Amino acid sequence: MKIRWRQRRLGLGSLAVLLVLTLRARGVPLLLPGCPWRALTGVPCPTCFLTRSALATLKGDLGEALELHLFGPPLVTGLAWLGWRQAVWGRPLRFGPNARRLAWLVGAAMVLYWALRLLRWGLAGQPWPA
Repeated sequence: MKIRWRQRRLGLGSLAVLLVLTLRARGVPLLLPGCPWRALTGVPCPTCFLTRSALATLKGDLGEALELHLFGPPLVTGLAWLGWRQAVWGRPLRFGPNARRLAWLVGAAMVLYWALRLLRWGLAGQPWPA
């Protein structure tokens, strides 16, 4: 089965993101932009601390990773799986009828998790984490 170049690029892109995160986790200084939503509103967005969680996952500190953002370890695992599947194995990624539902479910879970985090920080009277 021949894989299209577009699909292979998706895998290579996933591996590139994983490489950048791994370099950052090893202490290589990289200029990663801050959160524009948080800069404008002062409130963390649903993906705030996700990069730090991914970095902690790559360092092997799962406790810190889960404390920073619940979706960090699954993000690293998914990037590794997608990169390996697309770029190395060359298997095409097929989006079945449930792919859209899964995307909505993950998005809804992230928004719900964000709301719970905001409530936790707000009810505790703590300032937003830095």
